[in-house]
Order: sequence, then C-alpha cells, then structure tokens
Amino acid sequence: MINNTISIAEYKLKMHFEKGEASTLTIIEVAELMDLVTFGFPIHANKQSSIFFNTMNN
Repeated sequence: MINNTISIAEYKLKMHFEKGEASTLTIIEVAELMDLVTFGFPIHANKQSSIFFNTMNN
C-alpha cells in the first residue's frame, strides 16, 4: 500500500513535469508529492494528546 502510494505520487510528478505550465497541480500539491516521494509518510507527533498528565495511575 505504501509503495503504491509513492508510485502514484511519482507518476503524478512525472505527468506534471511533462505537461509543464498546462499542469493543473498547484505548487503546494507538487511540494507535498515531492515530500512524499523523498521522505515517505510523515510521522505525526501531534496525536491530539492532552497537555495534562494522568497522575492517577502513578
């Protein structure tokens, strides 16, 4: 699944390059695709955890 997603991103970037100015991708979309291809899937540090610690279990 991950390899397929990266392959799709590579394909979209290739199509973007071939179309040039006629491409419908925005610069943000291109940057996100390039990040995905270069770095892989981001690890989200913000998992919406509370800033308060549970001291009841300690």
